[in-house]
Amino acid sequence: MKVTSLLSLPREDWNRQHSRVLRFLFEHGGKQTVRKDYVRLAQANEHFLRQPGTSLLTATVRGETGPVLIGASFIENYGEDAFLIAVHPLYRRKRVGYSLLTEQLERLGRIQCQAGLNQISFLNLCFRAGLTASSLTKAASGRILLQLEGNSKNTARYQAALTKEGETMCRFPS
Repeated sequence: MKVTSLLSLPREDWNRQHSRVLRFLFEHGGKQTVRKDYVRLAQANEHFLRQPGTSLLTATVRGETGPVLIGASFIENYGEDAFLIAVHPLYRRKRVGYSLLTEQLERLGRIQCQAGLNQISFLNLCFRAGLTASSLTKAASGRILLQLEGNSKNTARYQAALTKEGETMCRFPS
């Protein structure tokens, strides 16, 4: 699998690849694809993607006829204005979304997004990539959203230390 930015493509390939990513996100983004975020990406151009905090990444695998798109991620203004991520159903649970999100975090330095409490797979992806929950908010529709934030410095995951029989559970008493 290869994760690349659309900005690394030759200028003549931009329009073709941009429409390819739009079609992919529309088909595989599901109901979680927020309309306003999708419209922001549809209006984007190369100059727009060079703005600080904005990135469009694709994940591809090698196929018989060339690279096959299996995932895409778009973030604008560090996730405050737009946040989209989608993975082809055949490649889900194969760390494609994780690779896209961690690469976005490395490139941008920080990310924030919102997720509904019923979006278990998306929340799992965010937590694995190193994002942390910061607050709960209520959308205009009345839906409760979890605010997630992360920066490239807090991507280390903490592992629970296993205890042996008879060992005290509290290792750092106050």
